[in-house]
Amino acid sequence: MSRKIPWVRILEVAGAGRDAREGGSQTVRLSVRISSGAPRGLVLAIKEALVAREPSGIVDVRPAGAPAPDAVAPDALIVVCGDQAAVEAALARDAALRGVPVALVAESAVEVPDVGLPEAAAPLLEVLACADAHALVPRLGSWLVGATDRGLTLAANFPFCRPAEVDALVRRCALENAAVGAVTLIPGSDMAVMTANQAKLAIDIAVAYGRGLDPSRALELAGVVVAGFGYRAIARAAVRLAPGLGWALKGAMGYAGTVATARALRARFGFEGGSLRPHGEEAPRQAPARRLRLPGRAGEGEAPHVPRVRVPRATSPSYVVLCPDGSVRGGE
Repeated sequence: MSRKIPWVRILEVAGAGRDAREGGSQTVRLSVRISSGAPRGLVLAIKEALVAREPSGIVDVRPAGAPAPDAVAPDALIVVCGDQAAVEAALARDAALRGVPVALVAESAVEVPDVGLPEAAAPLLEVLACADAHALVPRLGSWLVGATDRGLTLAANFPFCRPAEVDALVRRCALENAAVGAVTLIPGSDMAVMTANQAKLAIDIAVAYGRGLDPSRALELAGVVVAGFGYRAIARAAVRLAPGLGWALKGAMGYAGTVATARALRARFGFEGGSLRPHGEEAPRQAPARRLRLPGRAGEGEAPHVPRVRVPRATSPSYVVLCPDGSVRGGE
């Protein structure tokens, strides 16, 4: 009995792989509305970050005053604030009242309009005030992962969302394994439960990094099992040295072992992706701190030393869509 119950958890790994694959392939729709006079650096940073790696990522970019699409409501709305405070507030208010999470992006909090949401909808609104494009992108990733239920899909599509999603996965698994190690109702069951949890975590991290569930994952899962035996051996040795603190030592080893396994997997996937940055994230290039003016007539350009003059917006295209292959498609 002591073996049958805990080792059943190992059989759940196959189901976890299926669930992770389905979770990573769900469609995620992001809407970006750019106000006239929005900071150019922030706009370019968001544009570079929100290029989907998979067909499941759909990003719609429009001027703030453009008509809204008649399609399905987005999973999140990002409004880059500028000179159209009334339009920005209306966009944020309408989306939040429909249950859509909204982020108002600006260089400082004083540039964010007063949306005037009722108390029930207030948690759906987030202000991301940041003058540095490099600092904005990870904050935006953390908000997207926390505000939506599409964490795995966001991570698979947008590398800047991976740190937040993987951190959440690791924290949840580490806390569960710490509890399993500290409170073991069936002798010997902690090893099976912890190993199964870490195997599921390995699969989730692979999906978050956009890796398929191919045969190479078997090698990673085998490594997780071997590491589990190693952590258990260390925990047993520590318990023999301090018998009265066995529960605390086993709980600490369950937490630390899970974190160590996750770090090894992150390093592996980071090198596979050809990136030496932590977690494989891709920081945007430094953009000049100028302000973006939505395009007007063809041939018009920006003059850095000439005061900005408001010009009529061209009738076509009125918005663009960032396609999964990185191309940009215009629309009416």
